[in-house]
Amino acid sequence: MKTINIFGSTGSIGKNALDVIRRNKKNFEVLGLCAHSNTDTLCAQIKEFSPSYVCVVDEKSAEEVRHLTKKIKLFKGENGLRDFASVDCDTSLMAISGISALRPLMINIEHAKKIALANKESIVTAGNFVLSKAKKFKTKILPVDSEINALYQFFALKNNFSKVYLTASGGALFNYKPKDLKKVRAETVLSHPTWRMGRRITIDSATLVNKGFEVIEAHYFFNLPYENIGIVVHRESTVHAFAEFADKTLFACMYPPDMRMPISFALNYPKRIDALKASNFKGRLSLSFQPLKRGQFPLLDIILKAALRKDNSLVILNGCDEVAVEHFLSGKIKFTDIYKAMNYIFSHYKSAKLKTLDDVFYWDAYAKEKTKEYLRAL
Repeated sequence: MKTINIFGSTGSIGKNALDVIRRNKKNFEVLGLCAHSNTDTLCAQIKEFSPSYVCVVDEKSAEEVRHLTKKIKLFKGENGLRDFASVDCDTSLMAISGISALRPLMINIEHAKKIALANKESIVTAGNFVLSKAKKFKTKILPVDSEINALYQFFALKNNFSKVYLTASGGALFNYKPKDLKKVRAETVLSHPTWRMGRRITIDSATLVNKGFEVIEAHYFFNLPYENIGIVVHRESTVHAFAEFADKTLFACMYPPDMRMPISFALNYPKRIDALKASNFKGRLSLSFQPLKRGQFPLLDIILKAALRKDNSLVILNGCDEVAVEHFLSGKIKFTDIYKAMNYIFSHYKSAKLKTLDDVFYWDAYAKEKTKEYLRAL
């Protein structure tokens, strides 16, 4: 039985991971649970899984679980998060969203044998730092992101692929005309046709910022040149990636749009278990694909341009996107203002090399402040 710590246990990924564990209790012992402030969900998880360690990042919310932690070590606040990240375990699931995952991830690399990484921002903004440290401490990092997880399954076969393709659903606004995008409300964008995900990633799916981030993940995880990473539109979200041999033979990785599948693969690797306890595909299977029209998603183009610069631009854009999406979700700006903000920041940022991890956090804070200033002036 393997011990597991879950960072972000009350979010979408964390809940799905606990469901995988619930269905396969003989394989895992939940050693620790970590949440930001959703104590109602966390209390229910504590009662069911009886962890030895609990972390609540919001210190005021931590008091709401104290009555359940008499025999449990309770960590609270940012310092508590760092201490929780230092708890030794066999496997960690890192499902904290945004760049907030980066510090605990870097600490946890020294204390976990394997990390199932469900946070793409840590690779997008600091891929070299994260993967270099993982190599130093011989910690295996497996991607949970469905498309990158699919590619991992291909590359685990030790075959020589000449090119890979990530699939994109296109999000909730794929068929919208540009003139209609100004009017869309947050609830419309959050109504993803196939996936049920967190709020920011669902918005990023509509702008294809998320797909740009996945291209960067593929580059770092598999040492692939950017020109060898393609994108195709696949509305059904059933095929998650293709790998192409030199003779143009294609391998496809297929499973339903259910995050329990890649989570189960990452937690159980190299073994495989039945994550769903049900048939993968019910009824008739229909698949369709089409080329991605460049220019239809201008933010994807910006992300891919930034990826080639090898400077702080990806940190800048990630920070800008985080703020702009938050403003859109709270009704402060229009959907099209997300593009305006990121295009402005990308056109005016100060280019700099990232020499240390502190540089990443410096430019993240810089980008967020500049984005707030820009959005206030709109």
